Amino acid sequence: MKQEYTYKLVKEGEVTNVEVTPHPDWEEFDQFVELFIDHEGATLIAQDIGMDRHQVRYRKGQHQFILQFEHYTGSIWIETDF
Repeated sequence: MKQEYTYKLVKEGEVTNVEVTPHPDWEEFDQFVELFIDHEGATLIAQDIGMDRHQVRYRKGQHQFILQFEHYTGSIWIETDF
């Protein structure tokens, strides 16, 4: 069964924090990514699933971003890729 997530984007300087409810589990982050990409009207470019950080590159309009999820802190944020 797929988890339903809601999220809020909070801009802080060059970084946008992503506040997700409920907070996604490390192994189920793909479910949040699928919802996020769909809701943002974005195109998935690549995913790098690491031991302590997941990185998801996506394009929205003419810009590319990286959605990051850091395991140890549970932090989720977006950085501009280019």
